[in-house]
Amino acid sequence: MLRAIALGGLTTSALLSVAVTGGTAQDDRTVAIQSMDVRENLYVISGGGGHTAALVTENDGVVLVDTKLGGWGQSILETMRLITDQPISTIINTHTHGDHVGGNADFPATVQIIAHENATTRMRDMEIFAGAGAVGLPDRTVGDTMTLFEGRDQIDLYHFGAGHTDGDIVVVFPALGMAHLGDLFAFMGTPYIDVKNGGSGIAYPETLDRIVASIDGVRRVIPGHIPPPPGSPMRGWITWDDLKEYARFNRDFLDAVRASKAAGHTVDEAVTALDLRTRYPDHTMDRAAANVQAIYDELDAP
Repeated sequence: MLRAIALGGLTTSALLSVAVTGGTAQDDRTVAIQSMDVRENLYVISGGGGHTAALVTENDGVVLVDTKLGGWGQSILETMRLITDQPISTIINTHTHGDHVGGNADFPATVQIIAHENATTRMRDMEIFAGAGAVGLPDRTVGDTMTLFEGRDQIDLYHFGAGHTDGDIVVVFPALGMAHLGDLFAFMGTPYIDVKNGGSGIAYPETLDRIVASIDGVRRVIPGHIPPPPGSPMRGWITWDDLKEYARFNRDFLDAVRASKAAGHTVDEAVTALDLRTRYPDHTMDRAAANVQAIYDELDAP
């Protein structure tokens, strides 16, 4: 059940802020929650790591997508109590990184946790999940696809290949025309390619192209980390057209790096030769050198 008192205070652009305070100022855990639309049952919770999505289902509790850094799960719980009296029933982890899975351990053991099979394997090696008594690891894994629930509450999970890591999943809420991409689409610009966790600069644009070609009916995307513009109302989502542009950007980036490699350019020369700012003025190039190096290394691999 949704709490009417909480919904009465929410608008499409309004925020609820909740602070969970520990012994010192450094222990404050403040998150912000935004409803995608006052008629909808999906929320985005920002702060403390990657964006968390929360779907309040009709009969199956609250489903969370990602749980932020370790210690931030309580903030999510406190926030959702303002919205609904339904319990958290399910957690979906988009990938293995600690700022998206660290809060898993803060939830009751009765909560089902779902992740891709590769992400699950890698999570078992993480320090936060080490030891025989570790809690918060997935107890259900996704291969290529999985569907949860039905009707307005339906959630479709997809794995399209390597990109940010080798265990990224796309979470689609078809009735709402919304998808959560985690850090496959963390921000507008050169992505973080986590090679140690199976990320691939060569596969990245192919994976994004498959997402764009395979999923229909999605209008809005919850990214991993895109912050709201300074001084403006929070917007925890971007458009499907933004994703299409991001896919083209990554394809053009890879093509330019391949051409530089074929021409015998060094990594620094390849970075200098990149000419993407005119076509993609909204995309940052902060990780250009690291990504060129990652692609060069892949191209050199047997």
